[in-house]
Amino acid sequence: MNKAFLFFIAKVGITAWIIHVLVSTIDFEHVNITLQKIPYSYIAIAVSISIVAIWATAYRWRLIISCNQETISLWHTFYHTMIGAFLNQCLPSSIGGDVYRGFVLKQHGLSTSSALSSTFIDRLYGLSSFVILATIGCLFEWKILISTFLGEIMLLVIGLIAAGLGCLLSLKFLESYLPNILRPLIVLSKAVWTTFTQGKKSLLIIFVSLGTALCIVVGAEILALGIGLNLALSQAFIAIPLAILVSAIPLSFAGWGLREGAMVVILSAYGISKEEALALSLLFGISQILAALPGLAFWCFSRQLQKAFKNANSLP
Repeated sequence: MNKAFLFFIAKVGITAWIIHVLVSTIDFEHVNITLQKIPYSYIAIAVSISIVAIWATAYRWRLIISCNQETISLWHTFYHTMIGAFLNQCLPSSIGGDVYRGFVLKQHGLSTSSALSSTFIDRLYGLSSFVILATIGCLFEWKILISTFLGEIMLLVIGLIAAGLGCLLSLKFLESYLPNILRPLIVLSKAVWTTFTQGKKSLLIIFVSLGTALCIVVGAEILALGIGLNLALSQAFIAIPLAILVSAIPLSFAGWGLREGAMVVILSAYGISKEEALALSLLFGISQILAALPGLAFWCFSRQLQKAFKNANSLP
């Protein structure tokens, strides 16, 4: 029995355990009543916003690729980002789509280092933008942070991410002192620094990253309004990014269970019941799946779509 299979079993077990804990402490009849409140129009709006976020992610990814003097069309980055978004929802790991995107870049003729580093850097910008939004939310919700456990969670999250990013960025300047085994991380560190030194393009990457994260938070806020939750946008700036960051930890099946548990805990600081928080998290997860469904179509009909695109490019 190989390690990958054991890791998969462990993820399924952790997801099942989290769900069991939630089931044993939550009134699912209340959850069902809450879910039934939302009009389909709210779900449609949230899904549409999520699709816009996927497009923005594709655009950011293309900008990051271009920082290394490599080129790929926006259509191809959107096409593969949409497939990656679907894979992130259906594979055990929440980074399965990133692995796919790195693989296809290699097929498009990019170097191995550019393919791997651009995908990782894109994920890094995405997660960092959620930290920035949460920090902005703290400026408006500092009283809640001081009086509840949210302040400690925010300090922990910001501290860990800042420490990790700082260590990665420092590798570029410590190259001569580090062993060869760290060479891939040194290359990655240099690639990250490259995206910081592109002038207007660097600012555009940051702007698009914040816009992408904002779309996701606004989409979740719309779902909250649809089920009648009293969740201010400034509160969503903290709650949604924190839940997404927790779900990015590769301990459960595609982040399910971790996100729901985090949402229940975080939203309790705002007086939102466990049932309402779980309903919101489920709706958010469903909206992400629906937004990524075109990726399934792209995946199933990839050869036909690529052939049609090439034919379209050949027209005068």
